[in-house]
This record gives sequence, C-alpha cells and structure tokens, in this order.
Amino acid sequence: MSNPVCLVSGSSSGIGATTVEHFARHGYDVVVNYNAGRERGEVVADRIRAEYGTEALLLGADLSQPAAAFELVDQTYAHFGRLDVCISNSGVANYVPDEDGNLLRYRFKDTPIDHLDREMERVLSLNLMGAYRLGQRALHYMVEQAEAESNRGEAMRHRSILFITSISDIAPESTRIPYGVSKSGLNHAVLGAALDGGPFNITVNSLRPGVVDTPLTARPSGIHDPADGHEYTVAETYGLMAEGGSQPIRRIGTPEDIAQAAYAFSHIPYMTGQFVAVDGGLTLAGSFANRDVFLQEGLRLREQK
Repeated sequence: MSNPVCLVSGSSSGIGATTVEHFARHGYDVVVNYNAGRERGEVVADRIRAEYGTEALLLGADLSQPAAAFELVDQTYAHFGRLDVCISNSGVANYVPDEDGNLLRYRFKDTPIDHLDREMERVLSLNLMGAYRLGQRALHYMVEQAEAESNRGEAMRHRSILFITSISDIAPESTRIPYGVSKSGLNHAVLGAALDGGPFNITVNSLRPGVVDTPLTARPSGIHDPADGHEYTVAETYGLMAEGGSQPIRRIGTPEDIAQAAYAFSHIPYMTGQFVAVDGGLTLAGSFANRDVFLQEGLRLREQK
C-alpha cells in the first residue's frame, strides 16, 4: 500500500515548511507548495527526500488566483491517486506596500478610502478565498475516496482537512482588522465542511496559532525601544510582552509548536468542527491569569499621580 499523502499549502517557509517536514518524518508523501519562492520550495523538498526518504512533490500555485487552489489539489490527486490530509496554511498580512516597498500601516479610523479596499482585497483573496477553495476541492476528493472504499465493502479511512487560521479571529488590533476578518471568515467554512465530511469519516478543524516566530512576524511592528530607538519586529514585540506576563507561557510560538499541533489534530478521528488555539495562553478568557501583572502596573500608575 502506498504512503498516506499530505498537502500543505504555503509550505516553502515558516510554519508550512516545518509542518510538511513533520508529516514526512512520520512517513507521509507530501506536496510542497510555493508561490513566488520556488528556490525555497526546492530546498524543503530536497531536504525531505534526503532525510526521510518519502516523496516530496513540488508544486507552484498562487492561491489568491481563482483557479489555483483547485488546480493544486487536482495535480496532487492526479500524481498520488489519493489525499489523506490537506492543510490550508497560505496567508498574508493586510499591510499593502507603498512604491518603495514599505508596508503601510493605518489605524482603522485613519485609513485612507483608497487603501481601505486594497488591504481587504489583499487578505480576502488569499487567506479566505484561497483557503475556502482549497478545502472544498480537498473535501471533494476525500469524499470520492471514502465512497469508493464503502462500495468495496471496506471501512472508510479517517481523512482530515485542517485550516491554519489565527487567534486574530477574536483578538482585535486596529491596524489589522482585515486580517482578522479573513481568518474569522474561515470559521464558518470549517463548520459547514465538518458537517459535509463527517458521514465520510472526514474531520475538519481550525488550528489557531498565536504569535509565531516566522517570516510573517519578522516585519516591523511600529514600536521602538525607548532607549535607542530600535524598531522591534512583531515577533520581538510579542516576545517582550510574553516575558512581561501577557500569557502564562512566557515565550512566543515556534513553527515546530504549530507543526506538532497540526499533526496531532489531523489524527484525532472524533474531533471535528473545532477552533483550537495554540497560543501559549494568550487568549485565555479575561485578564485574570495575569492579574498580578496588571495589579503592579495599576499601582505604578497610581503612584505617578
């Protein structure tokens, strides 16, 4: 029998690259998907072949384009003849670059009218519609496989679709509302797909990372060190916050944290339609977990009055 097959979109770097390698380490043939960075994808695919001995099919696709997600899944299925796990990971921040390549960042109340639509279109085309299409096509083939097994009198194998979304679906920030909209929009797709897939032993879930140290969070945060003026990256900013008590686990996440969770969630046959945060406790309800931190800050502020 052939190896199980896992497709991970956006797997030439960051969380996607680590996740696709994690599945290969566990005996999966995999699809390494890239958009513009073919060279990075080749490095990931070559490493998988050399270290784990499984097949790594390298496929380019810009999932912000309407047909690309369907074609990516079609090519995967045509090559392997099966699809067992599909992980939607491709994503982009809503910040639109200016003519010099600098990312423009506005608070919602200050966003220029022409910029408002551009940043929303940027994230909806990939984060929402690209993932939506990918999940739909993967479910189509997974149901087809399950029906074939049933017709042969066999038990339907467990298959899984996992959307890597974000805690931004509930954690607001005024400069990235479009990003949160794109991620929260997927939640309903997860529910509908879970209902569709359940009778065929297909589970559909959402893995919601907190802040993870990846190329996406290496961008400037707009926050500067008061001592020397150094501008922190997003990862550095949230790392400082974590050290200061913003979450119980005093560090931000790593791609390995998310890859391990993705593998685990994809192998739970009785969990479906769920939105699970992997965030070090950042989104624990309320501020009670870190009450001492806020108490000390409140006392400090009162002393200054």
